[in-house]
Amino acid sequence: MIYHQGQHGSASLKAVLPNMTGESYANLEIQGGEMAGWMFRRLMESKDEEEIEGIKGELKKYCGLDTLGMVLIIRQLRRLA
Repeated sequence: MIYHQGQHGSASLKAVLPNMTGESYANLEIQGGEMAGWMFRRLMESKDEEEIEGIKGELKKYCGLDTLGMVLIIRQLRRLA
């Protein structure tokens, strides 16, 4: 098991990523799954094209970091193995 005290007892991607890779959600508008869900619901309800495009962009950044984060964590684990 690999654990960093900076995770504060959490094994979530949001806790592991910055401690293993230095990457973080801190600079994103969407910083967690609950907010992503809320924004997706807002996207589905909105009729405003500018708002829709803005939300899509923020969701892409958030989901992109989720995906990149897993790749970076796997790379780091391979280095440690």
